[in-house]
Amino acid sequence: MTDTSAARSAEHAEQRDAWARSPRGPLALVNAQHVDTPQPVWPVPGTWAPAVGGLTVTAEAGDGVLVDGVPVDGTVLVAGDTAVVPSTVAFPDGFAGTVNGDTLRVWDPASDAIARFARIARFDHADGWVRTGRYVPLVGDDLEARGGVLDAAGDALPVAGHVETTVGDATVRLLAVRSAAFRGAPRLQLIVQDATSALPEDDPDSSYSMGRFLYLDDPGAEASVELDWNLLVLPPCAFSYQYACPIPPEDNRLTVAVTAGERHPVDTDGAVLH
Repeated sequence: MTDTSAARSAEHAEQRDAWARSPRGPLALVNAQHVDTPQPVWPVPGTWAPAVGGLTVTAEAGDGVLVDGVPVDGTVLVAGDTAVVPSTVAFPDGFAGTVNGDTLRVWDPASDAIARFARIARFDHADGWVRTGRYVPLVGDDLEARGGVLDAAGDALPVAGHVETTVGDATVRLLAVRSAAFRGAPRLQLIVQDATSALPEDDPDSSYSMGRFLYLDDPGAEASVELDWNLLVLPPCAFSYQYACPIPPEDNRLTVAVTAGERHPVDTDGAVLH
């Protein structure tokens, strides 16, 4: 697991740094505004209002709002992320918009946060943090268990099962939720906190206080799984206050220190960015 795991970690780190500063990465998100009545949304033009299937925008041609490539002159529906084909929205000065439920997200590919961002600080790769575990899926419709994890909006996440493994000298049973497919393959997600989360952020062994994510291949049945803790990642809320953080379930709040994976986003001076 030495060369393969280290190479995988290096490639993963490069991809994550590029994602963080990308035009739709977390550093580009400058506003995420809930729209429940007709209202303006900073810092883009138009009046936004709730609508079935997304939001509407009312603007004049001179405002420079484009929905699906067409200039808006009047009122237009902006289809949300649950539509078969979600709308694309472009504004002057390079700003862009996406609709998620009843929220308009505004993206600035030249945001101050992107300009300040240097890299994601990480613990050094260590082969000892590549472990095996046993995935045990839930059987039946255990509603209590399936409601045991909430997303950032307070909605229950679909609990898939548990992963039994060792962390340090401790045997743990971690709750796993279903994640969106990655490159067409199903995945599991562990939302975890550990002892590094409680340390001051200037401590070299600290990590983001709200916790981190670990993604695993979903075997679809009870099976042995690999947990490469070197691939622990920060949640989007570690990069921008425009995101809310999910709360790690009690089973996933570890008392041991996981000195692996991502720690904090840092700026060009080496200080924690957010």
